[in-house]
Amino acid sequence: SYAPGRVLLAEANQWPEDVSAYYGNGDECHMAYHFPLMPRIYMAIAAEDRHPITDIMRQTPEIPENCQWALFLRNHDELTLEMVTDEERDYLWSTYAASPRARINLGIRRRLAPLMDNDRRKIELVNSLLFSFPGTPIIYYGDEIGMGDNIFLGDRNGVRTPMQWTPDRNGGFSQTDPAQLYLPAIMDPIYGYQAVNVEAQSKNIASLLSWMKRIIAVRKSTQCFGRGTLTFLRPENRSALVYLRQCGDEVILCVANLSRSAQAVEIDLSAFAGRVPLEMLGRTTFPKIGRAPFPVTLAPYGFFWFQLCSGDEPVRTPRALLPAFTTLVWTNSWESLRNAAVRQAFESDALPAFLAAQRWFAGKEQRVITPQLKAMVPVEGQPAELALAVVDVPATGAQSRYLLPLGVRWNWSKQTQGLASSSILAVVRRGSRQGALLNAVGEKELAVWLLTNIHRSSTLEKAGCRLEFRPTAALSTADAPVIQDARAMGVEQSNSSVIVDEIYVVKWYRRLQPGLNPDIEIGRHLAKTSYLNTPLLVGTLEAVLDDGQYALAVVQTFVRNQGDGWALTASYLDRFLEEQRLLETPPDTSQSQHGGYMPRMQQIGTRLAELHLALTEPHGDPAFTPEPVTAEDVAAQKDRLLRNMEDIFRRLEQTSGTAAERARPLAAALAERRKEAIRRVTALQPDLAGARKARHHGDFHLGQIMIVRDDVFLIDFEGEPERSMEERRHKASPLRDVAGLIRSLDYAALAAVDRMIQTMPDGAGSIYDAAGQWRREAVREFLHAYRLRADAAELHSPAPEGFESWLRFLLLEKVVYEVGYELANRPGWLHVPLIGMWELLFPGEELPR
Repeated sequence: SYAPGRVLLAEANQWPEDVSAYYGNGDECHMAYHFPLMPRIYMAIAAEDRHPITDIMRQTPEIPENCQWALFLRNHDELTLEMVTDEERDYLWSTYAASPRARINLGIRRRLAPLMDNDRRKIELVNSLLFSFPGTPIIYYGDEIGMGDNIFLGDRNGVRTPMQWTPDRNGGFSQTDPAQLYLPAIMDPIYGYQAVNVEAQSKNIASLLSWMKRIIAVRKSTQCFGRGTLTFLRPENRSALVYLRQCGDEVILCVANLSRSAQAVEIDLSAFAGRVPLEMLGRTTFPKIGRAPFPVTLAPYGFFWFQLCSGDEPVRTPRALLPAFTTLVWTNSWESLRNAAVRQAFESDALPAFLAAQRWFAGKEQRVITPQLKAMVPVEGQPAELALAVVDVPATGAQSRYLLPLGVRWNWSKQTQGLASSSILAVVRRGSRQGALLNAVGEKELAVWLLTNIHRSSTLEKAGCRLEFRPTAALSTADAPVIQDARAMGVEQSNSSVIVDEIYVVKWYRRLQPGLNPDIEIGRHLAKTSYLNTPLLVGTLEAVLDDGQYALAVVQTFVRNQGDGWALTASYLDRFLEEQRLLETPPDTSQSQHGGYMPRMQQIGTRLAELHLALTEPHGDPAFTPEPVTAEDVAAQKDRLLRNMEDIFRRLEQTSGTAAERARPLAAALAERRKEAIRRVTALQPDLAGARKARHHGDFHLGQIMIVRDDVFLIDFEGEPERSMEERRHKASPLRDVAGLIRSLDYAALAAVDRMIQTMPDGAGSIYDAAGQWRREAVREFLHAYRLRADAAELHSPAPEGFESWLRFLLLEKVVYEVGYELANRPGWLHVPLIGMWELLFPGEELPR
């Protein structure tokens, strides 16, 4: 035995009940090797039956809390078969050691990879058992890369050959003459050091070494594997080994297929009904657990580790009717809302619950929502009952206005069962008929009505509201559209989009503001230019109410695409950072590591410069004529920035103690250096020489970039949603868009780091450095491509110093806006703009922690 805290050994005949255990006394913490488990794992794999494992674990005695089992698959001695029956030993010998040279004493002198026929699936499977059983896993040197052995060496030396570090002389173990080595290195074509070595596998994301690093990181992310209880479940399929690890409220379900063929297993998890299984290695969510047996399909020698997470809502038994919905008496279609009782039920009961569940509703923080129906415009000439509702929602110090396309679908039990509950406002009843009042944004008839009236350039007067349909040349010269299909896009942001026959996209604005919407204004302007990298505006729908003009919808051409820039960047960063974490390669600043991504940044820079040029073509409209930036403009802009900063600092002081943990030290440090920050911003003097103000995108970020084959399209010209329409239409330096994209890259990098640290908490510093290196290169490529357009550069200060002074000023303006937005809407993201604010105000200083 060794000192306390080290592994303790004892002779086999001293171990109680054939299980190796040697316990310490008092507060000493000891470990003991669990020898009998090892041969049972190999027996279970050979027999494709879980019984050998469950049987030996049932025989394992309890050990004191200050002790722990040491688990291993192989070690420096033979795979001992002293604690199996003679029949079992003969079976294991014939399966794993057919050659007599592979046997010694009463065991097998082979490494893990040869025992598993060098089958990567089997090697991963047995390691998954090693890392998920109770105890401390021990890996024998070389097994992490799949080293082989030399059974022609005497005694136990076949598994004690030099470690294979590199493909160089003696596998990098020693530079001496190979003949002088105590034992020769493995040199056969399958397991030899030229084929199997640490250096090669460290550079391969798909290598066994990288996989071992990943599974170790996942095991270390929870205490459940090391300290949790073990409970075996026994489904009918005996090829499936199923067990639970539990530590406090945390539950992990482990499922392993011991068979060479795919297997299906049904597991009774009714005790955990309502929980959501999260596959721990890939962070993939599986269907919620119900009362019925939970089905799992396993590949040959496959396994899953599921973390059983608490569901967001309890399991409910499906019902034909959902009684939580208010029932409205719908005797006379939309005229029914003139009835005081029906309108009261609609405004007080149906609307609040519906609005609170919508992504585009901005008043979620309101404890009481009291909507009021402003206008209801029935849609005529269509077989479906449709209408456009305008709803006012009073809020503190202001009032928000929303557009709700509504429809009625009858025969509830036959047609509306498939509707998501979030799309239903209320139940409607007319005599014996019952139906649903629902969100009709994706209804085909609504798209037909909209496009038909746009083509006709109609003007409709209804219920104190004038609807104006205006086509562009793209539709007015074509034949009337014949629509076959319309479907709402799955993800709603501040608007709702509908794809019509994969020819048009209808975008319904949800939150309405008076004034000319820049999305419409810029869309009409770009239709007159040669700019091609944006969907073409087809037509618009605007409403004139008593207090002004409101944009309700736009129709654009549909462009087939591969998603947006944010999704592309997030996917790329997840892959890149995982490689950096597993391969442990420091960022190489001498050359680009991102040859597959940076061409996109160059495209974005080029297309943005071309957009800015297109927006300076007046075409008789003074709203698009560039103007020089004056000293008064800069003074007013700086004054707004300073006022916003004062407000932000006041709010940070109020929330520094209650902010999310990651944001708390930053918020406190910024609030403490408030006066210094104000002085630094006051001292900023953007260069006026050559600077011009013009129309620009207004809210440019990765989500506003559409990936279209080998190019990019720029979309959504509405401007920042928190600003008024008049503010969005102001001319300003187009570098505001450049600053917006740079800040979006910061968000993407930090979000990717957060995702990676959740699954691999080790090495956060190196992951952060790698993300920072990617961000700097992306910004450099984007700015270089943007500035290559000499004609676009005429909008900015010609000197590099002037360009940099403007960009820094606008980055500060953008980041201050982001801090205010995150404080009000997404406190969990507050650390992202706070980091950006600190780095802009105090460059070179270490981040507060």
